[in-house]
Order: sequence, then structure tokens, then C-alpha cells
Amino acid sequence: MGIALSFDDLLERLPEGNFTGHGSRAFRISQPHETFIPPNLDILDSSPAPLITLISARGATGKSRLAEQVSAVKQVPLWLLDQDMAVSGDALRARLCDYTTATDGLHRLTESPTSFILIDALDEARMRVSGASWYEYIQTLFAASEKRHSLVLFGRERVLEDVWANFPGNSANWFEISHFDADQRATYIDLYVGEAQSKESDTYIEARDTVLKALSGAVEGNQADSFIGYAPVLYAVALLLEGNLLKIRNSFLPEVGNERRITVLGDIIEQLLKREQEKTRKLAQQLGLAPSRAYTPGEQIDWLAHHLLNSKAPDLSWCPDPLKAEYRNKIREFIDDHPFRSENRWANPVFSAYVAAERFDRIEIREDLQPVGLATGLLFEFISAKEDELVVDEWQFAALHASLMASERHNVEVSVSISGGEPSAASDPLGDTLHMEGELTLWENSGSRNSIRVDVVLDKEGTVDLKGPLASLSLTFPGLVTVNPSSGSANFGPDCFIRCRDLRVSGDSVQVSLRPNVMGSDDLQDGSTSVTFELTGGLLCNAQLAGNPPVDSFEVSIPPGRQIGYPWYPYQKTMELPSAEPNERAIRFVKMLMNLLRNHGHKGTPAVFDKKLEGRQSIKGGEFKRVISALQKAGVVSLDGPMIHLTSEWVPHRFSGKKREGATTFEDKRDVWMPIVDAVTEAMGR
Repeated sequence: MGIALSFDDLLERLPEGNFTGHGSRAFRISQPHETFIPPNLDILDSSPAPLITLISARGATGKSRLAEQVSAVKQVPLWLLDQDMAVSGDALRARLCDYTTATDGLHRLTESPTSFILIDALDEARMRVSGASWYEYIQTLFAASEKRHSLVLFGRERVLEDVWANFPGNSANWFEISHFDADQRATYIDLYVGEAQSKESDTYIEARDTVLKALSGAVEGNQADSFIGYAPVLYAVALLLEGNLLKIRNSFLPEVGNERRITVLGDIIEQLLKREQEKTRKLAQQLGLAPSRAYTPGEQIDWLAHHLLNSKAPDLSWCPDPLKAEYRNKIREFIDDHPFRSENRWANPVFSAYVAAERFDRIEIREDLQPVGLATGLLFEFISAKEDELVVDEWQFAALHASLMASERHNVEVSVSISGGEPSAASDPLGDTLHMEGELTLWENSGSRNSIRVDVVLDKEGTVDLKGPLASLSLTFPGLVTVNPSSGSANFGPDCFIRCRDLRVSGDSVQVSLRPNVMGSDDLQDGSTSVTFELTGGLLCNAQLAGNPPVDSFEVSIPPGRQIGYPWYPYQKTMELPSAEPNERAIRFVKMLMNLLRNHGHKGTPAVFDKKLEGRQSIKGGEFKRVISALQKAGVVSLDGPMIHLTSEWVPHRFSGKKREGATTFEDKRDVWMPIVDAVTEAMGR
């Protein structure tokens, strides 16, 4: 992480403001929030003379609230893209003309030294519009920031990564909203507890602090802080503290010191459900029912999943048949007023993630799991806390992948590796493959690892339909891989590798997201590509390629002698077919290792996930383990859980695994690496 930045510091780094005009629902100056808690921000990139500011955050971290507060304090308009359907090359000029009631509204923005605008919900806009429209829109933002600091953009890390990587020059500030610190956590909880408790009483303070200690566990540092400083988690604590404080304190005392933060959060939610059950005691007695059997936590979860995730209603088998209709009718008011929901929406991502995790196999319309995963990483964390292995369908896999991506911050790294077998010649039949095996992993810089091994059951034999994110993904499959984006635009990367027979992409456009070089990292200097397709058959896609990605960031490898058409041919590479020569395979392995090493997301020397490295080259299984052991013995790598680190002694000998102008290559380091290649070759032959 970078250096901490306060809210006041952020305001000082922005222009003076005072850009007033005629607002609309989607483009207006916001009102200040009385309950606003100023967050801390981490500096990911800084420029002495910035022309644009990017502010990223994971889901439900207060990004939109921060944007509204900046708008109110600086008196500048906030453009809410989730409420504006017009995202195109003309959108910025049109909104500014309406706002200033002048034909030169854009000129007034870009020529004034004090004026700027805020733009929020870039993630929602990107998912909604085509790649071509998005590219045109982003280019207008770049043009508006050519001379002066005119724009502040708010979004998730992934969408801002691409903006940052494409922004001309080195004149951007990039800040990330951090977790709440200890004082902010207490302030947040006290605020949402409201008048339900006296905040000055020792009993309240002890209960609050005991719950927070139980959530943090014994792990020190950013790993624990980022969890208990997450606003949705604090909201759940605040609801809990509206109850019996002494009982709450005593129930969480035994948890202090346990490394089970997500389990403790589940306990908090369980207590909230039990408290809701107590509210129905009188109703149960009136109906002649046992209060302990009515409206149990499990039944509440079933009702919530039914109303908000389209699962089946609880069967109420415990309730006598003559009373079921009356019970359903009278319990409805408790369901409608449940604290986990806000009308027909979830009140908080913690609750949607918990309910979805508890009923993961019972949600009938599996597509409804996707928004839950997109909103928060807690779906992945709740499931990984109780399951090491899962059998899932394609939609469930997509929801887990989306949730894993929602967890990603600059102090973590994520990886999704999935395989159904290696593709062979294009003339071979697609085969009868009906499942894939893989692993989804979250790795924090403190060394904590959450992972789920999955067996993905496919909807159709010989075909994988990728319904979720197309980033941080390694996929190997012997048949057909299809991508059918709901927005009409398929967004690949960063870090997407697909090896299959045929890749079929529907929609009207394809986007390739770049991998930025953040805060001095040398990741871009290793010649690695952001998106790679290796196809033994062909690329079946008539979509427009938006944005003209650099040729060193996107490649399509196909067998020798074949050609692909416009606009793909500039990215065509000749596929390296499996070689019978062990020495050549060993060289390719070492080159791939160099390609995949990253400094992003973990402490220490450059590293790569073991499953990612195994999935992206031809050495597999036991042979792969022997090769890694040989590299360990030679002192080239060290292991830290699933991470394979290049040792500090070998960092000076790092090279680019691909030929690239100005980059150090294998040939430049041949004398150093050939003994290692020989060791790898020997390990393969055992």
C-alpha cells in the first residue's frame, strides 16, 4: 500500500471548484451528508501536476458517499453514470451544455483553472454499454484532461486500471479508499447504533470493543484491519449492538484470539436472526405454535432467499396444516421489515452474501447469484470458510469468480485456474467433456490464503460458456469456449489466458484491458501480455475490437500455416507446438516462469501462483512438482503457500520471457540459466 491520505488532504489536491450550473438527476451538485465519516485513502500513484484523479475502492466501501461529499464541499457537479443511459462520445459535451446552458460548456470546464467535475459509477456504465461506445467515451475524458485538472473518476480498481494504463503521459493521481481505522470504526458503529444505546456507558464500549476484537482475531496488521474496517461488516456490528449488551459481550469473549474472522461475522449474523425470531414470540403464542419452532434463523434465510434471490419459499413442515395459511399471512410483516432488507433490495452486502452462501445450492435461478458476487468478496469468503471443495454449475462458478474479483485490492492477489484437459488438433471432435476442475484463490500480503477447489459441471458437453469475469483467469479446455456478454461487449483481462480448440465471442465489441505499471513496479518490463488466446482451432468472432490494444499486451496464438482476419491479424502469433525435445520444453518453462512473475499483491520478491504457472505451459502434475523441487534445490525459487517466489539471489537474473525491444531476454542470460535448464530437464526425465 502507499502513503495514507486524509479527506482534507484529498480536497487540497483537487482544484478549487465552484463550478455551479443547472443540475439534473444524473448531473448535479450533491447535498452534504451529516453522517459522513471521512475515510483514509492510499496513494497508488502521484503526479506533481496531475491532469486527472482516479479514486478506486472495492464494493460497499463508501465510494459514492465520498463522491457526493466532495461534490458538496467543492460545489462541483457529480455525474452519476448509473442514472444516465447516455455514455458515448457525445455524452460529456451534451451534459455540460445542459449544465451551463451554453454551447461551449466543455470549453468552460477545460479552460477554467478552478472548475472540475466528478464522475461516479464507471463500473456500471462499462458493463452496460458496448466496447466501441466505452472507448469513445473514455477518449472524450482524456481530451477534457489534456490541459487542466478537469476530472475526478470513481470506480472499482479493474475499470480504473484500464483508464490509468491508457491515460497519456504520467500526469495522474490515483488514490484508493482504505479501510476504516480504529477510531473511524468506533465512530461508524456509534453512528448507526443511534439512540438505541448510550455511547458513553462502559457496558456499551466493552461490548463494542469485544466484538471488534473477536472479528480481528489474533492476526495483526492490514489483513485484520481491512476486514473489520469494511463498512458492511461494521454495519452488521452496529445492528447487533442494539441488543442486550452484556449478553453480546459475554457471547463473544471466547472468540477473542481465534483466527476466524469470517466465522465470527457469521455468528454476528446468526445472533441478529435469533433476535428477529424473538420478535415473533407473541405471534406464535397467539396461534398456538411453539415459539422456538416459528421463524427460526433457517426459516428467515429461506424467506429472504425466496423474496430477494427467487428461491423456493420455506415449506413450513413444522407448522400444522390448518395454521399454515394464517401463519404465512401474519409472518409477512416481519419478513417485509427484516433488517437484512430495504424494501425489495438487500440492506447490506454482508447479508446478501451470507444468505446466498447458506443457500448456494438452492437458488433456482442461478443467474441471480451474479449480482451478489459482483457486490462483495464476502460471498467467496463465507463459502471458502466452510467448504474446501464444491461441485458447481457455470453460473455458480461465475458468481464465485465475480466475488473473488470484488475482493481484489492492491494488498491482495487473486487467481482463477480451471482446466478440462488440453486441446488437440482442430480436426479432432470436440469430445464429451462435461466438467472442469480448478481452484479459486485469494492471497493476502500477510500470508493468508483462502481457496476453493471446484468441479464445474458444464451445461453442454464439449463447451464452456464463460458467464462471469474474464480477468485473473487461466482456462484450458479441449473443446469450444464461448463468451456471450450481456452488455454486448466482451471485456478480457487484465491477466486472461484461454487455451482451447475454438473460442467463440458474441456481441458487438471486444475490449482488452491492460495491466498497468503501478507505483514503480517493473511488471510491464517483463514482456508479459495481458490477454492471451491459444487456439488449436480458430477464433470465431465478428465483433469490433475496441481501443486498438498494444500488440505486446494481446496475442492470439494459432498453429503454423493458418491466418486470422481483420482486426485480429496484428495480434497473431505462431503457436509453439509441443516439442519432443526435453531441453526445449525446459527453456519454455523457464520463460513462462519469467513471464508470470509479479510484484503486485504480495510481500517479498516477484512471485506467481503455482496453479497459474502449471496451467500455462505443458509441464503438469507430478512432473511439475519435480521441476519446482529442482528449482528450489538450485536456490532459484522459494515457496510460500501457493506462491512460487523468485529468490532474492536470482532477481538480478530476471529476464523477459518474450522478445521485446529493449528488454533483457533469455539469450542475454543464457550462460546463467542453462545450468538451471539442465536441472529442469533432468527433473522431467525422472
